[in-house]
Amino acid sequence: MNRWLPFSLGDETMSDQLIRAENRPSGFDYLRLFLSISVISVHSILICYGWQVHLKMWGGPLHPVLKFIVPSFFALSGFLVAGSLERNTVPAFLTLRFLRIFPALCVETLISALLLGTLLTSLSLSNYFSHPEFWRYMGNIVGWVHFYLPGVFENRPPPHLVNGAIWTIPFELECYAAIAALGVAGLAKRPILFTSVIIFSMLAFSVKGATSPTYGLSRGELILPFTFGVAIYLVRNSLPFSLPLFVLSFTLSFVFFYFKATSYLATPFVAYSTVYMGLRNPRRMLLVRGADYSYGIYIYGFPFQQAAFQLLPGGTFWLLNIAYGVLSSGAAAYLSWTFVEKTILEQRSVALSRVAKFIEWFRLLFRRL
Repeated sequence: MNRWLPFSLGDETMSDQLIRAENRPSGFDYLRLFLSISVISVHSILICYGWQVHLKMWGGPLHPVLKFIVPSFFALSGFLVAGSLERNTVPAFLTLRFLRIFPALCVETLISALLLGTLLTSLSLSNYFSHPEFWRYMGNIVGWVHFYLPGVFENRPPPHLVNGAIWTIPFELECYAAIAALGVAGLAKRPILFTSVIIFSMLAFSVKGATSPTYGLSRGELILPFTFGVAIYLVRNSLPFSLPLFVLSFTLSFVFFYFKATSYLATPFVAYSTVYMGLRNPRRMLLVRGADYSYGIYIYGFPFQQAAFQLLPGGTFWLLNIAYGVLSSGAAAYLSWTFVEKTILEQRSVALSRVAKFIEWFRLLFRRL
């Protein structure tokens, strides 16, 4: 096949690179941090200058870059969780996902509602705690996403918006549920069929009536990169790990994202570009050595940026707002990882054992019935 291309793809595959990195390439850790900080950077424009400027940015020449960030997160997640599903049963896989996602989400919800909310609300504390919006916000702990707290950030350009970053959580949960269902159906063991279904789905999204929105990202632009990330993992033994292919994919990602009508066609190229970067294995620095702060930075960033705008000198200037957001969310992510997330993850063997016992008990009960 290489003879028909103007460049050589080489003999190395994605699987070869993954094995060379001992199944733990550092590129994914660096990429997660970079994407998290990129999200904070984009949000700084919305927080500092409001919806109108934010919408102009999304409608300007930089919008393909903006569109790449979150789908890249989903592609990265798809590749990594496909490996988790391959190594575990479906119940164990879902348990591990729960242990990774919900502890930090719980901490973020409590920090926003009990700390920032009580300090910054314009209501009396009795009215604040009795308000229905306060209790609806607590639904974030279980992935039932709400963005507002009563009397908090009410005079901001996006009024009442406490944490705009968590809008992706329901889509992420949908992706986990979908891949678990595919695992039950056995489709994950048929990589060619799985990839064919994903390509067909991409083409279906691309037809008339399923065009990309002018602003932001659609469900398809998140779920498709995730599923292509899964597909890349499944065909890793035959898919080239190629710098020229990366350059081509990276370029086509932005080209297809630039035009509304071709936006969904960018998703496989986003996935390949993301996985290629993730499989690189540079030396680990302190920030990515034995910890994952990226998820915390992602979910803590927005409320701290909002608070910085309201409370800190220079917080209304986007560059300082980014600095405040990165430093504060980074500190929160460190504390959350050290004292909550890591502690819970260290108990995952106990949790998996209990889930396995419950499943076995349920099977025995079903047989008796």
